[in-house]
Amino acid sequence: MKKRIASRCCGFTLMETLLAVALVGTLVSIFLTVFVPARGMVQQALTKQEAERITGILRAEMGTIRPNERAGANDKRSSDGKYLTAFDKGFYWLQKSKRPSTSIVIFSYRANTSKGQRPDGSYPAVPAVKAVPGKNSQLVSMACPMNSRLHKDDIKDAVGPAFIVKMTQLRREGNKGEFKMAANPGVIAESTAPEDYYSKDEKNPWGGTVFYRADFYYMSPPNPARYKDRTWKRMGRPLFSANMSFHR
Repeated sequence: MKKRIASRCCGFTLMETLLAVALVGTLVSIFLTVFVPARGMVQQALTKQEAERITGILRAEMGTIRPNERAGANDKRSSDGKYLTAFDKGFYWLQKSKRPSTSIVIFSYRANTSKGQRPDGSYPAVPAVKAVPGKNSQLVSMACPMNSRLHKDDIKDAVGPAFIVKMTQLRREGNKGEFKMAANPGVIAESTAPEDYYSKDEKNPWGGTVFYRADFYYMSPPNPARYKDRTWKRMGRPLFSANMSFHR
């Protein structure tokens, strides 16, 4: 008589499978609870740090008059065509925000340090293929009007993201002193020239200070010619915004 040899199937029972699924689910829950929020906090911190860097570039440039820096054709100028003060520069830069094509752009580029400085103290851009960091090029960040003839090629050679800035004055209104946005970007409601604004210092509790809201838009591609007929409505929603000011 042949003996029947009992065999056992190589596999898992239903109970073992359910226990394994439950264990994996518990581990995934622990991972999501611990690591995902931490990752989100890191991303949020990096985003905040980048926003502070960009606003810092704008604030520093608006508070500085570069050597031989020229004002625009419609700006109030001294006899040799330069800005009178840093306040004047900020005053007219805000007014350039009426259209994206004349607004302020913030970007970084490889400055060709092997060549002489330009009239405003900056260096021309060097193409990436010819750049040798530390030898003939240096990465610099700057802000300038979109329609700047001196820096239009620098904008085209931007390294990393470039940003267009829409500036709208914040007006102090009401008994509570609340700040509200002016009707249109690029408009300083109190006056049309810096000296007119100065004359109203006694009525202005903040003195020679202009508060404004800066909306930052991603510029893609970094080519000023592509924004010639663009409107703010066509720019969509800004990446981020910040309340800022400049002083006399």
